[in-house]
Amino acid sequence: MRESKAERFRRVAEARVNKIIKMVRLLGNCANPQTYAYDVAQSEKIFAALQDELSAAKERFSDSGKSGKKRFSLSAPAEPAENVLPQISMQLPDGTVLRATAYQDTDYPSIKIEWIAASSETGELVCFAEFNPERSPEGQLCIGAYRSDQDDTTYYKPYMAAERIEK
Repeated sequence: MRESKAERFRRVAEARVNKIIKMVRLLGNCANPQTYAYDVAQSEKIFAALQDELSAAKERFSDSGKSGKKRFSLSAPAEPAENVLPQISMQLPDGTVLRATAYQDTDYPSIKIEWIAASSETGELVCFAEFNPERSPEGQLCIGAYRSDQDDTTYYKPYMAAERIEK
């Protein structure tokens, strides 16, 4: 009996996902400092490239998806995502990392700062500065801070709005 498209998809997708998972686990072995030397910028470039490819693959499953195949290289300059500008990272003495990322959004351009634990690739959002066109002209630049134990912004206020209004 001939395999249906759904059966073929399931078979091929499962095999490919398991192969990718195995390769990601092998990539994780590169974090061994007894065998390899790397810096935070290199590891971030690796995971940014992987995330870009995952996002592109996910988009291909949507109606508007398009294929864009690029070969990854640590020596070639990184191509930023469409609305994400370059990042800057700073390793702290305790092994954690602060990472600032600029987002060139048409309406709400912002800079977000994440705190990344030494044992993690993903960060926890700490604070941000954004341009908010919905506020008065004196208060369109806003600062927000988060607390790990709360879901919403703890502090969100226009930057120096009071000082500008008094002048």
